[in-house]
Amino acid sequence: MAVRAKGEDAKTLADIYFFETLVRIHRAGEGEAYTGLKPAKSVGPGIQAADHALRSGSGSELASDLSFRVGAGIQERFALAHERAEHAADSIDAGREYVEAYVDYIHYVENVHRLVTEGVSHLHHEPAPGTE
Repeated sequence: MAVRAKGEDAKTLADIYFFETLVRIHRAGEGEAYTGLKPAKSVGPGIQAADHALRSGSGSELASDLSFRVGAGIQERFALAHERAEHAADSIDAGREYVEAYVDYIHYVENVHRLVTEGVSHLHHEPAPGTE
């Protein structure tokens, strides 16, 4: 704070140093390398939507949009797995197509369920067994 009071150039330098340190510590906590600050425009659409909700003062639109997308994702995967299940015994290729659709469906539902029941892990990868 003392450096920020020394003029605009010092304020800019102090702010950059602060954010670099913040991101470096955050990335280390996730087990990821620090690769520098990224321009604001490089933020993904999920973060942009979350930030927009904060600025608007309401999370209702975001929750509705995400609920719709999750529901649509489940319905799409379910329909494909269900349709392919009916033909799985027709041939080896049909069986493989069913297994592929089933695995995608199950993993999608499993990940959504984990997210809504357990929350988000801040790790970008799972810890190696025995290192938790």
